[in-house]
Amino acid sequence: MSALADKLCPPAELATRLAQGARPLVMTNGVFDVLHRGHVQYLEQAAALGAQLLVALNTDASARGLGKGPQRPLNPLEDRAHVVAALASVSLVTWFDAPTPCPLLAQLRPDVYVKGGDYDMDRLPEAALVRSWGGQALALPFLAGRATSALVNKILQRPAVFLDRDGVIVRDSGYPSRWEDLVLLPGAVDAMRRLRQAGYRLVIVTNQSGIGRGLFSEATYQSLSERLQRALQAAGAGVDGVYHCPHRPAPPGATPGCDCRKPQPGLLLRAARELGLDLAASIMIGDRPSDVQAGRAAGLAQAWQVGPGGDFADLAACADHLLGAGAGAA
Repeated sequence: MSALADKLCPPAELATRLAQGARPLVMTNGVFDVLHRGHVQYLEQAAALGAQLLVALNTDASARGLGKGPQRPLNPLEDRAHVVAALASVSLVTWFDAPTPCPLLAQLRPDVYVKGGDYDMDRLPEAALVRSWGGQALALPFLAGRATSALVNKILQRPAVFLDRDGVIVRDSGYPSRWEDLVLLPGAVDAMRRLRQAGYRLVIVTNQSGIGRGLFSEATYQSLSERLQRALQAAGAGVDGVYHCPHRPAPPGATPGCDCRKPQPGLLLRAARELGLDLAASIMIGDRPSDVQAGRAAGLAQAWQVGPGGDFADLAACADHLLGAGAGAA
């Protein structure tokens, strides 16, 4: 057995393995999904607090229960365990399937329990448990600017096609408040389907001043929007997000009253933050100059207007151009 593999210890064998090792025992736990410099420094500092360092990893199922997102962990337990075990600072690596490591802590009774500096140890149940038998529970600072979530967002960033709703996907009927008013434009669904297949994420960004004007309620808008999303999803043209501005336009010459009504870029910037979008590679397609202006203000790669006087006749023609010669987001 290699020295690395010898560090991997199933939970059932921990008591025997630890009895053979020196004390004090330091223990920490976490997902350790995408190992970075901050993790390495943190584990080195933890190891310096005792004679051996045990790292307990969340199993894949346990990690998914932490609310980090449906795609986490990116790396399965076996891979994460081998990478962590390869560090010189780590003595043993084990794993646990429970929501917290409290059962494992109670079994092993480490001398020192360590977590990252973003945890409040006075409110952490694990800390209280370790202190109950006289152990230490400490928070060690993470290296500033190093976070797995930021790395994952960067890795998963994809370009999007931002779409205005009325006049691009459905017929512009003024201030639609009934399902019958949302008439899909010819070729729109097929164009959206092709854009998705090419690797683009689809995001609807729409001004809905009918809410601010009192023509229909927020609840009415949301009901229609959800029904449209279900219809698009069923047709293979599902969208990744829908963002709307409910505000009335500012009077001519006045300062805009919000940052979300196009031509302001607020909706696009919010979507990029929440969905992890690569704005510099994304596209805006609308039917008015304000849509184009919003796309440019958000720093998109391109912004086009469809319809009379626009760059393309409709969304289908725009998709043909964007996907010409087999081009796509990948």
